[in-house]
Amino acid sequence: MSASQKYIKIISILNIIAGAIFIVLGIIAFTGKSIVGNEALVEQAGDAAAPAAVNVFVIGLIASGLLSLITGILGVRAANDPTKVKPVLILSGISLAVAAIGLAGSIFSGEFSISGLLELIAPGLMFWCANNVKKQVKL
Repeated sequence: MSASQKYIKIISILNIIAGAIFIVLGIIAFTGKSIVGNEALVEQAGDAAAPAAVNVFVIGLIASGLLSLITGILGVRAANDPTKVKPVLILSGISLAVAAIGLAGSIFSGEFSISGLLELIAPGLMFWCANNVKKQVKL
């Protein structure tokens, strides 16, 4: 097992854990009446669009969790069998692009945070390692 395969396995396990946490948090937030759908909180805040914005955020959280979970599962498979690295390369590229778009959006809105920059690390490292494994296998 090459070093890139070991890194893919480690990052994949972290992706599986993070994906499961995001999905659970998203489901809790989506079904929790204190977070979504509470009109009393909206009236106090004076913003009628707040529940819709929260619902979009929660759906994005669940979608992000699913992407992380699937990428993690496929990453573990690719770490064990390097000929199956192409889906990991594609999904980690998508994750990297989504993280880059999110970072660009936060920069353009004037709310840059270091956490947005840190969110590029895992998909970027996964993409790089998957690309190394792909070169080793010569797919």
